[in-house]
Amino acid sequence: MYPFTRKRHPDEPKVIVIDPRISFGRPVLAGTGIRTAIVAERYKAGESIEELAKDYSRERLDIEEAIRCELSVEAA
Repeated sequence: MYPFTRKRHPDEPKVIVIDPRISFGRPVLAGTGIRTAIVAERYKAGESIEELAKDYSRERLDIEEAIRCELSVEAA
């Protein structure tokens, strides 16, 4: 399952995955098991997107998508 946080092209790779076999079904960065909640918490604590992208060896857009995913969950 993939959360929809923005319009995407159908062939675009999935960034966020929700799978009950990974992290008990919590949203994670695809292929890593890194929970989006952890990424968002670190961002809210003051770490920059660039720092997080470097720390997790991910693209800036992946980190932005993880943060956007968590913000949409909090708003719901």
